[in-house]
Amino acid sequence: MTKNIFIPNVSRDDRIGSVFNSLFTIIRESESIEAETLNWDFKNDLFLHPFFLAPLAIYKDICNKEVRCSNMEPELEKYFTNICFKEIYDASGIKSGELNKYLEKSYIPIVKFKCKGTDINRIQEILQRVIERQSRVDKNMRTPISHLLSELVDNIGEHSGSEYGYIFCQRVKRDLLIVIGDSGRTIYGSYVNTKKYLDIIGLDEAFAIKIANEGYSTKDRPEAENRGYGISKSREMVVDGLGGAFFMLSGTAFYRHNEQGINIVNIPEAYRWNGTIILVRIPLKASQDFNFYHFVE
Repeated sequence: MTKNIFIPNVSRDDRIGSVFNSLFTIIRESESIEAETLNWDFKNDLFLHPFFLAPLAIYKDICNKEVRCSNMEPELEKYFTNICFKEIYDASGIKSGELNKYLEKSYIPIVKFKCKGTDINRIQEILQRVIERQSRVDKNMRTPISHLLSELVDNIGEHSGSEYGYIFCQRVKRDLLIVIGDSGRTIYGSYVNTKKYLDIIGLDEAFAIKIANEGYSTKDRPEAENRGYGISKSREMVVDGLGGAFFMLSGTAFYRHNEQGINIVNIPEAYRWNGTIILVRIPLKASQDFNFYHFVE
């Protein structure tokens, strides 16, 4: 018997906690159902915010259940087809020009890529080229966006232990929204796996996400080459340099950095994400005094 689950109309990200609350309500309800087939009912949904939609698609891909989608308005169904919501686009072996049909759209498909694949750099380059052209990114923003995508993609490949990583980007008004995630070890789990900094982390997942964002990498490299350090500087570039926002959920640790400052908390077990999800809002135009090189070493 197929069980119906109604999908709420999450169209805004004014309160990121509300976005996650809606997401995990669906996840908990889906997990609680013993049936192998679920039906997600999208009645009355006209637009779903990328920060809600992309993690929902990732969960759908990894949940080991057949999830059917019903009661979609024609425009929403067309959008779901274009972004590959029902069957995520596997970028393994992607060729140049393969995504050219997205050049006139405001989004790319939801893409999954092998974290240890040899073509990860090519995937990133193709996605970046499409994003730049479709979003009409200012010239002075191309390097920051390229740097950010590189850090986020490489970080998943090096630390998550996940087979696949996922990425989705969409232009909404004057911002580029980026969602990148995995179903791997979590940030805390990465420290446990490498047995690094456990004397100061203890069992505190929030403290693990805090020091990860301060540059404490699990890799044994000179500090300037640490991926953890790169993520830290990229986050500062997004928020302090460009006036954007950066959110990270890993296990039960949540990290928020926006114009209101930094907030790091342990959230209830019911909101656990087995892996890491990063949400970034980055303006498509930089202020005149922005200098990318202030945020790289």
